[in-house]
Amino acid sequence: MFRKSGWVGVLMVALIGAGCATTPPYNPFKVSQEQIYAKTKTIAMTPISVPEGIPDPQSVKAKFESLLEAKLEEAGFLIVPSNEFAQIWKRMTEQVGGYFDPISGKRDESKFKTVQEYTYREVSTKFKADALLHSYIRVFKVNWSRPVARWHGTSESIMPTGQQVLEIFAGVNRRGTVPALSLTVSLQDTNEVNLYLNSGGIQLLSKLSGDNFVSVPPHELFIDEERNRNAVNIALDPLIKKPSSTEQPK
Repeated sequence: MFRKSGWVGVLMVALIGAGCATTPPYNPFKVSQEQIYAKTKTIAMTPISVPEGIPDPQSVKAKFESLLEAKLEEAGFLIVPSNEFAQIWKRMTEQVGGYFDPISGKRDESKFKTVQEYTYREVSTKFKADALLHSYIRVFKVNWSRPVARWHGTSESIMPTGQQVLEIFAGVNRRGTVPALSLTVSLQDTNEVNLYLNSGGIQLLSKLSGDNFVSVPPHELFIDEERNRNAVNIALDPLIKKPSSTEQPK
């Protein structure tokens, strides 16, 4: 198990499950891939969500939205930027007077549903969007064993190289769980039917130093562009890889 320290304590509130592989292999498709390609030409992006406590969240959002857009465009999809969705959502939210109760702070599900349905419909009508891509950077509790954590298609060393060597020679074989960041993408059609859901691991939030876990410094988060790109590739590759019987979207 890990010892929470520093700003990771804030992020741990967002823990939502384990990132280890299961058997049989995870299938990200909620409908057939052929059906998605037959009906989806234009995808509207919704603003990416990041956990509370992430430093410089706007920069992180821009970085990953750009990577997601580029990947989808490379596959031949037309993209509606997230700011278009956000503007419609904001306008409709203001029209209904907001959907959070000012006293209790609870969400008014009826008003929220009204805003959601209107926004989806408007995006479909105005931009001819066939589907929406929701994206989230989330904190997961993932498994590790000497000396590597593996989750959502990626892996990362849990300890410095020198410590790895010492533990191997000493016959130490520790294991446990550790917080890590992953990118999750969810594709829905404009009727809110789920089409695709997948995650790509980004990086660890804590690492072993001796017998204790130490938080990864905030300035070291999201600076490895290869890891960022790899997370997007892992999350989207099953969707992007076109079925042989389906033509590329125009």
